[in-house]
Amino acid sequence: MSTEAERLSEIIKLSQNENPFGASPRALKAIEENLHLVFRYPDLLHVVKLRQRLAEVHKVVPENIVISAGSVSLIDMCIKAFAACDENVVTTEKTFVAYGTLSKINRRGCRFAKLVRNTVNLQNIASLCDDKTRVIFIANPNNPTGTIISHAPFKQFLEKLPPQVFVGIDEAYVDYVSDKSYPDSLELQKTFANLIIFRTFSKIYGLAGLRIGYAIAHPDIIKELEQSRTPFSVISLAAIGALAALDDVEYVRECRAVNEIERDFLYHELSGMGFNATPSQGNFLMVEFDNNDEKEDIYNLLIGKGILVRRLEPFGVENGLRIGVGRPNENRQLLEVLKSRTSHILPPKAQKQKM
Repeated sequence: MSTEAERLSEIIKLSQNENPFGASPRALKAIEENLHLVFRYPDLLHVVKLRQRLAEVHKVVPENIVISAGSVSLIDMCIKAFAACDENVVTTEKTFVAYGTLSKINRRGCRFAKLVRNTVNLQNIASLCDDKTRVIFIANPNNPTGTIISHAPFKQFLEKLPPQVFVGIDEAYVDYVSDKSYPDSLELQKTFANLIIFRTFSKIYGLAGLRIGYAIAHPDIIKELEQSRTPFSVISLAAIGALAALDDVEYVRECRAVNEIERDFLYHELSGMGFNATPSQGNFLMVEFDNNDEKEDIYNLLIGKGILVRRLEPFGVENGLRIGVGRPNENRQLLEVLKSRTSHILPPKAQKQKM
């Protein structure tokens, strides 16, 4: 009989947008060397060191940085810090569920702007804002669609917003972006003090299980966010691992390069098989189906072969699946499974496209 570890090793997990190559060897070594610290409460010194290093990397000062227990914690901190009980949050449909969920938990109203061609539409966001709007959340690239907004329209959007409205631009997948039109948010922040940039070590850095991220913002905003941060929420091992991961530049470069090749390969293969996939700038692809039965057939087919993908009902996409970009061999196994059953599952119009 196989052990639990062996069974898990046979599963291809493409459901949570993790780095399929894991954390860098440097990060793992640093964590292992400091395992003896687990009996201690989190040490502020490690967080301070990480803050200083991030300031160097982004060419800002440490006062521009707040460290958090991942992006979800940052979202919660922003809502608590800037939106009063009678004020509201604006985001989009078909996006990261935490924006709406945390607004509800904090008893703040949340409005959802329509996407256009699965892309964030800034005019639609602006149309939902009123004098009670205090926070706007934009995922860029958007999760689960993988699409981006570009620099020029984002700048125009910021120019029209009143300064009391804070914009959280969630750049969890920034390291996977290859499109040159992607916004230079750090440059924009020099002009727009109400812009808050979210980054995380959960994606390309492979530290999702340690829950660590950070925001870059004006020092006055950072002070407000710090007051909403839960004490001891950033553990020492997370900060230690993040420091080492940040310095493993070559590892990040290799992961980015492989992802770009495999992402494009998966998109073209899926499209060629008749699947309705959206071009992505992340480490995942969204595939939409004509109806729920088709989606469930594909989902169950993959589950039966030990391949995990993400249902998207919580994201507001009823007939969609999100497929993470895995290792090259994992992506090919996924495609082989789909190819073996495409003619039986896809609707007639998709079969004709294949011919």
